[in-house]
Amino acid sequence: MPTKIHVRQAHPDDAETLLAVVRAIISEPGIDLPLTAEEFAYSVEEERKILQDFATSANSVFLVVEVDGELAGGLSCKGGTRKTTRHTTTLGVSLLKKHRGQGVGRALMTAAVDWARGTGIVKRIELSVYCRNEVAIHLYKTLGFEIEGRRRKSVFQDGEYLDEWTMALLLQGNESPTDPRRGGTANPTD
Repeated sequence: MPTKIHVRQAHPDDAETLLAVVRAIISEPGIDLPLTAEEFAYSVEEERKILQDFATSANSVFLVVEVDGELAGGLSCKGGTRKTTRHTTTLGVSLLKKHRGQGVGRALMTAAVDWARGTGIVKRIELSVYCRNEVAIHLYKTLGFEIEGRRRKSVFQDGEYLDEWTMALLLQGNESPTDPRRGGTANPTD
């Protein structure tokens, strides 16, 4: 079990390490991520630019999580760019296998929900998750996400078609996932 989990906003200097982490995740057999190693061909400079763009957007954020001082994964919330979709952010998350099932993903997700609540802009967080990824689905549900629909055969990976759930969390009121009854605390602005 990790002794220290730290979630923070990514900065351009994280680009090289973050690329290495994502490449390691993509290379895992059976990974529930609709991306291949060949398709993930960003340079360090391109990744720096992406992280800079996230840092300057009021309705987007890129978070990283460190476990005992080592970068273990990342989460992006990409906000809508039109007036009609500015309140919606699309979440994507990935975590190194050795850190799964230890509360690291929960800390990362909780930080993202806290960030969204604090924006004053984001009212909806949406994501897609492979229907077979029961652990992730359970986590999302405990944070208040609800299944909105099934995308049948939306991904073709490892020789088979896979379905995805579309899930969303609607943000209302002042409730927080850091409420002790929800089981977590995190500060993504460190």
